[in-house]
Amino acid sequence: VPPRALCSKCHASNMEWQQMEGTGKLVAFTCISIGPPEMINRGYNRENPYCTGVIELKENARVVARIQGVDLKVPNQIPVGMSLQVEFLREENSLEQKVVLAFKPLVKS
Repeated sequence: VPPRALCSKCHASNMEWQQMEGTGKLVAFTCISIGPPEMINRGYNRENPYCTGVIELKENARVVARIQGVDLKVPNQIPVGMSLQVEFLREENSLEQKVVLAFKPLVKS
């Protein structure tokens, strides 16, 4: 994630799509209050930070994605190891529309 034309380990181009379940555990995270201009333009700042984390998927792959649904005002209460599920965010501005990979706490049914 994101899809690549070449394998980052062996540089081969004969890759194929792999279906993932979309669940995993939070391995590490950071809350960002002074971000790049793109995030500042979306309203993220010291009063409204965003969280990015490393998620180890059930299939043992790791991805970096935005973390949603956690209280960013008290980051010391975000538990490393918590179960997460995928959430695709649709974002748009005046020039483009894109989908952003994110995860939120897993709600067990």
